[in-house]
Amino acid sequence: MAQENEVRKSFDINLLSKQEKKDLLFVKDRILKLQEVRQDHYGVNLDTLWADADRDYTPHRLKTKSKKVVATDEDKGWRGALVTLGSNDWQSDISRSNVFIKVQVALSILIDQNPKGVFTPILKKFRATNELIKQLYQRSWEYARSKGQLVLFVFNLAKYGWAVARTYPLRIVRKVRILKEIDPDNPSENVYEDKEVVEYNDVFRENLDPRNAWIDDMAKPNNHLSLRDWAWRKVYDFQTAEDEFGKYPFWKYVQPGGVTTDVIGGKKTAGKEYKDDRLLEIYFYENRQKDLFVVLANNVPIIMEPLPISDSKGIKKLSCWQTYWNLRHSESPYGVGIYESIKYDQATLDRFRNMTIDQLALSIYKMWFYQGTQALTETGDIKIAPGVGRQVLDPKNIAWLEVPGPGREAWEGLDRLQKDVDEDSAIGDPLLGVVTGKTAFELAQAKEAALKRLKNPLNNILEALTIDGYLTISLMQLIYSVPETYKIADEQLINDYLKEIESDSDLYERDEEGSFTAKVYPEFPLNLEKDEKGNLVETQDTRFFRIKPSGLEWEGIINIKPESILSPSQQIDKAMDMEMYNILIPLLANPPQLYSKIAKSIIKRYDKDPRDILPDEWLSDQSSQEEQPLIVPQEQVINQATATPVGSMQGVTSTQEAPRADRFVSNPQLAERPQGFVQKFLSRFINQNR
Repeated sequence: MAQENEVRKSFDINLLSKQEKKDLLFVKDRILKLQEVRQDHYGVNLDTLWADADRDYTPHRLKTKSKKVVATDEDKGWRGALVTLGSNDWQSDISRSNVFIKVQVALSILIDQNPKGVFTPILKKFRATNELIKQLYQRSWEYARSKGQLVLFVFNLAKYGWAVARTYPLRIVRKVRILKEIDPDNPSENVYEDKEVVEYNDVFRENLDPRNAWIDDMAKPNNHLSLRDWAWRKVYDFQTAEDEFGKYPFWKYVQPGGVTTDVIGGKKTAGKEYKDDRLLEIYFYENRQKDLFVVLANNVPIIMEPLPISDSKGIKKLSCWQTYWNLRHSESPYGVGIYESIKYDQATLDRFRNMTIDQLALSIYKMWFYQGTQALTETGDIKIAPGVGRQVLDPKNIAWLEVPGPGREAWEGLDRLQKDVDEDSAIGDPLLGVVTGKTAFELAQAKEAALKRLKNPLNNILEALTIDGYLTISLMQLIYSVPETYKIADEQLINDYLKEIESDSDLYERDEEGSFTAKVYPEFPLNLEKDEKGNLVETQDTRFFRIKPSGLEWEGIINIKPESILSPSQQIDKAMDMEMYNILIPLLANPPQLYSKIAKSIIKRYDKDPRDILPDEWLSDQSSQEEQPLIVPQEQVINQATATPVGSMQGVTSTQEAPRADRFVSNPQLAERPQGFVQKFLSRFINQNR
């Protein structure tokens, strides 16, 4: 562990090979070029625009500038103070929080649930694993709690017009001390055990700050293949960075430093300031064409490796998924967000709204004039203010300044300006919760029509989630193919284990010296079961499965369902269900062989599962008889909690072949899982050797 005052050697580029030197110089120059692109993108400085969006997003005052002078009071002996000339703070300078409101409404509408997808295999041999892959994908969102990251992604998307995130394999291992024995009389004598624990080891999704991420300047919208490379930046505290990267050999040359503010370039945003005094700036870079992944920690290349993500064919993938809110230009991946679309109408609305409020104040708190001997100002001008009296030369009368209140035109004008803002942002009255109809049908129609304005942003979000889906499948095939390994020396235990796994060579290794190693693959709770034909089908009961690498083989097409992430509308859902049932009920009165395919097609058009609606006799599929079963009914496999791992995790590459019956080792028990005989033997064996 690094000490705070540790003196480290400077990094020497000659430590790198010739190719590594070339790659390092390329990456440094490339990152600078990617950052320069946003300074003038189709005539807009995006970094400055996004800084303005940060400033104007939260409810705020306009903070109009006025001339300030130093004022003193010689009679009372007060020292000089800086005051605003001609201001007594009665005029309104409040900005209406349209950006804040509309971004929050967009979030509440667009993101309410974890995404679900329709998985379509491209080859017949992948049909057997299709339901498994679908459920593992959905589990990855729940296990990683990725919905929160998706909310942040859409928040940035609506505010800035562009958002970026990444999906990658995350493994967090920590060394901890576990309390084993407590001595209440002498706590210093408590007994601890040193242990290494795996805090997280799975697919992880991370939303990134758009201001600290840069994508290929040649990337095109709606064309994920045009994205060749990208880079992103983070600021770490030094200890956290050492925990993550300390195992790499060049880490010993890394020292705290770099640009350690929250953003670089552009306008400084209000607020965020790091308090840690040992910070480290780290850049990450991925290039698909060069198959290159580089991590620069304060200009020291601690990682220079091939890209870690690839599909079953070996095609390399960037960990990035990004999209835009509304199209800026047919050649620009950076879109137009809510703030940019309404900022000019917002400025006009704020101006006239504050003027109207000022006039209303003057019409209520009238200004008056009275006689006096004090001379007028040099110019004779009088600045009006509510509730203030001014001296005049007529001693007999006090005249009130009659200011008419804002007329109907003022309020109607404000309503018109607000509607302009609503139309520009696509967040109008129906989505804001304003009643726009008398009946439930009219309300549903108005809301559905309003949602059409959000169709393009929603489609863009779904496209980004589709890219994430392919990344997730590739990562699951990599991570879940890595078993935990356990050495067994007792011959009786070895024989019992071989008997239980039916001598499956994928579940053990035996070297020339006779050393026996059991391989235990990750276990998952899934809603799957084997039907009478041996195929996997979805079920309401949760069962536990250990899946071998061959069982993860899948290639196909992923389509994320829009209703899976949207906030559900009970009124619209009820109307759609009634419409579907009115069509289906007449068909169900006929024999299944006549209309079963039509009924299934109709149900799928309404994005429903036929298994949840149709009778069992309508669900039979003759073609499924050709499929071979995937699950081998095993009572139990080694419980990895009862053995001690002896091997490090290594990636396993699976090969494509037709599904066979030996691809799954399943545990058909539900929540309660009693130990099988192998676990008991292993537990006894381990206890004897402690």
